[in-house]
Amino acid sequence: MGRIDIDINKPLIVLNVVIAGRFIETARMALDTGATNVMIPWRLAKSLGLKPEISEEKTEIITASGTEIAQIVTLKSVKVLGKDAKNIKAMVHDLPQKSYVDGLLGLSFLRNFNINLNFKEGILEIN
Repeated sequence: MGRIDIDINKPLIVLNVVIAGRFIETARMALDTGATNVMIPWRLAKSLGLKPEISEEKTEIITASGTEIAQIVTLKSVKVLGKDAKNIKAMVHDLPQKSYVDGLLGLSFLRNFNINLNFKEGILEIN
């Protein structure tokens, strides 16, 4: 079981995430149960050795400025709190500069596990 204490007074739950493509990188990602997929920025996709610009799979996303098209890539693995999931779909899209995170940890990763988010005790568990 992966478990950490969380600060329930902060606006985001930020996790260190190890992502593998052709290469391996670590990213700071916000836990986002409202995001269908993991979201990574273009610079991270490139440093992982991915080529999102040639991806035939795309999705429409809603942003503050309207709807946009994001490329979909498949990550070899995504690892959080010692829990690893393989072949995870990820949208490639840059978050606003003041987001303070690299990306979003969405349902394409989370649905592989039982997630316990205990706000009363300030604990996140991934089983």
